[in-house]
Amino acid sequence: MHDVGMNMSQLAMSVKQVDNTIELARSWSHDLFHATEAYDMERIGSKLAQAMRSLDEARAALEGYEEAIESDHNSVGTVRLV
Repeated sequence: MHDVGMNMSQLAMSVKQVDNTIELARSWSHDLFHATEAYDMERIGSKLAQAMRSLDEARAALEGYEEAIESDHNSVGTVRLV
């Protein structure tokens, strides 16, 4: 549905794609982190651990995005052509 020039379904799918991308980056970082542990690579390991924390924060920030989109959609209203 288009409301005020915004397709809400497309917006939700796009935010979901961002969330999935962050999840994938977190997974890759986690795998690399464990690989660096196996070789006692502490400096890059600490960087990867920091990146994982940041990615966790980014995903947490997106929690509830579906409800936020719905709430915003309801508060904006619908543009009707007359």
